[in-house]
Amino acid sequence: MCNPDNNPDASHQLSSNAKAESPERRSFMIRGLWGLCGCVGLIVNSDMVVAQSVSADPSDQTPFGTPMPHDRDSCPVCGMFPARYPDWIATVLYRDGHADHFDGAKDMFKYLLDMEKYASGRKQQDILRIGVTDYYATARIDARTALYVAGSDVLGPMGLDLIPHLDRFDADEFMKDHKGQRLLTFQEVTMELLLALDRGEIPSQ
Repeated sequence: MCNPDNNPDASHQLSSNAKAESPERRSFMIRGLWGLCGCVGLIVNSDMVVAQSVSADPSDQTPFGTPMPHDRDSCPVCGMFPARYPDWIATVLYRDGHADHFDGAKDMFKYLLDMEKYASGRKQQDILRIGVTDYYATARIDARTALYVAGSDVLGPMGLDLIPHLDRFDADEFMKDHKGQRLLTFQEVTMELLLALDRGEIPSQ
């Protein structure tokens, strides 16, 4: 956005008039273009501001906008280190920049369904983003719109888990290929189901 090459009109004008303009004039024009880019860069929404406050290094963030866990970040539910399980990472990001990371969707849901126990002092309305790792793309996606398969021959770091998928097509393919038993939306996940998964069981409904 801030590269003058992205503006076809400005780029054409600079190239066609380069010989006719004096060095001082060309320098003034280029500085003006970069100055405009700097101004535009300041016009961001609150989500972007929060994301930037989480980490100044873009490599520490996923394309979805949640930060990556560091090596010593532990899951607030089980105590394991999510960074060791990159294909399973789930993250809850708050508006103040704080993030909690999990080694699978199952523990993330336990956290969200019992925040008084696992996130004392924090509230659901303070959450900015919730990300889970899509099974096929191994990329972070929106946990609230993802679909979850319960009961399959795929085990996570914590055993039976909820396997996240971006859409219904991928979820259906996974259920056929891996003997999935139930397909759930974010809102349909209950603590009863999560505890059953811990016992190696899959409730019928």
